Amino acid sequence: MSGLSEIFGQGHNAYFSNGPIARLSFMRLNNQLLDKASTHPSAKYLTFEELNPLRTPDGRLAFNKYDDIADTIGRPYAKDEKTQIAEFNPDEHRPTLIFLGLDLEGKYAVSGENAHLGQYVGVPYFALDVSSNRYAELKESQTAAGLKYVPTRVDLTLDHPQSAIYSHARSLIDWNNRNRYCSSCGGRMLFTHGGAKVICPPADNGVLRQRACPTRIGLHNQAFPRTDPTAVIAPISADAKRVLLGRGKRWPANYFSCLSGFIEPGESIETAARREAYEETGVHIDRVQIHSSQPWPYPSTMLIGVIGQCVEGGEAITYPETELEEAKWFELAEVEHALNNGANPMWEPPIKGYSGPRVPPSQLMAHQVLRGVLKLFHK
Repeated sequence: MSGLSEIFGQGHNAYFSNGPIARLSFMRLNNQLLDKASTHPSAKYLTFEELNPLRTPDGRLAFNKYDDIADTIGRPYAKDEKTQIAEFNPDEHRPTLIFLGLDLEGKYAVSGENAHLGQYVGVPYFALDVSSNRYAELKESQTAAGLKYVPTRVDLTLDHPQSAIYSHARSLIDWNNRNRYCSSCGGRMLFTHGGAKVICPPADNGVLRQRACPTRIGLHNQAFPRTDPTAVIAPISADAKRVLLGRGKRWPANYFSCLSGFIEPGESIETAARREAYEETGVHIDRVQIHSSQPWPYPSTMLIGVIGQCVEGGEAITYPETELEEAKWFELAEVEHALNNGANPMWEPPIKGYSGPRVPPSQLMAHQVLRGVLKLFHK
């Protein structure tokens, strides 16, 4: 069946996205529901050590029950937000705990009984950072059960549903860990809304902080998780017969990918794509078409794939910057052959028997954008 998704990619179903969990963000506002969800027998906890998730021996994500961790986290949602602010103690340990949402299908309930949370019924999912020594006993029991935390730079081994759970959890745990103190006054922060909001309390143990926080003007003493937008760019030639790929300075020989760069304040996606393509290679892009997007949990980036067509006479590679080791125009047939035969992660060895240019695997945005280029122009 042909349609928009055939050309512009599976943005609704990208790797690291669209998993089995409904986030139900409004539930984060209700600590009574969160308390019930977090202590329910069916609740599933994905624990992280130094941003690495707990795994089974075969590499899948491993989940804990509330009973496994109750002694170390207690009942973090037993009190409402107003009470937590009034009783805030900056020296008190608070677990880095993220409410991920509910599996409304309820297929993976631990006890066979789903949680009933208002009008919603399902299996609650949470993520918990256990990096500190406070969780040493828990980690020892996990190791004894054959589970382990495996350090990985980029993880592309999980199946699609688990990749989405991992992506959501890792990004929010990283954000929580980076925002323990207020950037304006330096005071300890309080995380609320199931780990999806941070506020700067006005007092510590009931005593007003001596240094007034400038964020406490109006309702601005709060912050929410950030996502950094990045353009992943496939420049095509003016005649749409070639595509420009680049190779980073630290990349393996013969490994090429799309151009990329952060979208800066005051820029549209299209403007950023034109700027990055010019700064990295010197080519001049005119028309830019958004293809699809993908979350990237390292730490929390939104990859936005775009296709940009060069103007007549704007295809010369001049390298205004020195970011790339190499940029090169490829015929579309060569790109198709590479996607079909030479696509794998750069940290792995080349595919046996393949000698052409190497490109990213299908889990990555660059691969999907290049597939879009072929569907549009490779006849």
